[in-house]
Amino acid sequence: MGFGWINFINGVAVTCLIIINIIAVRKNIAGSFSSKYHLINIFEQIGRYGCMVFMIIPLAVPHWQFGFSSVKYMILWFCLTVVLLTIYAVLWTTKTKGKKETLYGLAIVPVCLFLMNGILLRHIFLTAFSLLFGFCHLLIVKENT
Repeated sequence: MGFGWINFINGVAVTCLIIINIIAVRKNIAGSFSSKYHLINIFEQIGRYGCMVFMIIPLAVPHWQFGFSSVKYMILWFCLTVVLLTIYAVLWTTKTKGKKETLYGLAIVPVCLFLMNGILLRHIFLTAFSLLFGFCHLLIVKENT
């Protein structure tokens, strides 16, 4: 299954991530973490926004399409996307307790979502940007906990 030049389903997933974060900010449960190293902050943002773009638009991918090699992978992708978004929302609701595990979960779940999409959709740039985002994001969380 291919998605053409825009993947609207992943657009919905990215929108859900953003909405969950907006709700967390409005309820004052979202903290602002940053690294003391400016370059780490820059690379994290490049990775984050690169993932969001590559989730929706398959830039620099041959034939401007990305998709699954089988229906099984599509079903796995759909189920994992729903599960990861649900876990992410639940982690935000439990964040007020401020446990380290919750903070690391909030860092890891979006990375898993982006990485899973990159692998299952055979999208090398999404995979690369998710690894960059994940590495920098985890460094920042570790530095702040």
